[in-house]
Amino acid sequence: MPSTLHMIKKIFTNPSILFLLAGNIYCIWYYENNPGAFPTVVWIYWFQSVTIGVFNFFDLLTIKNYDASGFKMNNQPVDAKNKGCTPWFFLVHYGLFHLVYCIFLLVDFRAASVDKMVLLLGIAAFFLESIINFIRQKQLERTTVLKLDTIFFLPYLRIIPMHLMILLPAFFGFQPSLLFLVLKTFADVLSFLLYHYIFSKNKPAGNPQ
Repeated sequence: MPSTLHMIKKIFTNPSILFLLAGNIYCIWYYENNPGAFPTVVWIYWFQSVTIGVFNFFDLLTIKNYDASGFKMNNQPVDAKNKGCTPWFFLVHYGLFHLVYCIFLLVDFRAASVDKMVLLLGIAAFFLESIINFIRQKQLERTTVLKLDTIFFLPYLRIIPMHLMILLPAFFGFQPSLLFLVLKTFADVLSFLLYHYIFSKNKPAGNPQ
């Protein structure tokens, strides 16, 4: 069907998804050629997760056209008066999660064993993906009223499968493999597409809050 073909073409011409795939394929290629370099791959994924959170913080900080109905913080409805606390609440919540996670990684995957050049290249790929995604999102927000709670929680939709794929080998005591990285890539891309599908549904007409 033309609509399906158009959707597929739109997905695979999206610069964000291309950089996302490039970053993951780079990690798969690197691990295939350096089987003992799994710590480097894990730290790339941790920085990818942090980058997602940083850009979401700036999105919450700068969004003007939004709908906060049904969204609560500390059992209080979010409105124009206290909306300014939302990005900082997200930053603390998301940041603490990644701080604890960082400590866990430092114990299991010591930073000294990381290939710094490879790490920087991996971070660069995911950082470019986040920049492109952020710009496209800001363009969408000019003509669309978006649910504030959706923007707040969607990063977790992307990072939870990614972190499960990193932590499962450690918890179950099996060695990571190329299959692990392929499954992580699949989860990452699927989460990204679901993220944007949910994001695209927030299109009520109206004026900025």
